[in-house]
Amino acid sequence: MANSSGRADETPAQAQAAQLQSRLDRLEAREDAKYAKGALEQARRALQSASSSVEDPQAGLRSQQIARAAMVLAERQLERRTAQTELFATQRRLTATRERAGAQRRALEALMRDRASLARQGEQP
Repeated sequence: MANSSGRADETPAQAQAAQLQSRLDRLEAREDAKYAKGALEQARRALQSASSSVEDPQAGLRSQQIARAAMVLAERQLERRTAQTELFATQRRLTATRERAGAQRRALEALMRDRASLARQGEQP
């Protein structure tokens, strides 16, 4: 019977390694992957170590755990970078809105001064 990856001769550890490799490939293909380069490199090395640990299954599992943790770190770094980018864009929009509001307030104050001046002139004989 075939397992989740579709290969009947694949062990669960091999299937897990294939899933981890696929996940790593997706992360490395992201446009912003350079911002998690260290964590992705660590995950890549751990997966290579896991695949070469045929004689010691425990070492292979440990390497897979390290790869998984490194990918979680990479995902968090990329999420943080995305959140920071969104925050900076929001701050720029807020600053622009405040500047427009200040300009509108100054224009309104000038109009009100002109109106008050005209009203005073209308009271004079």
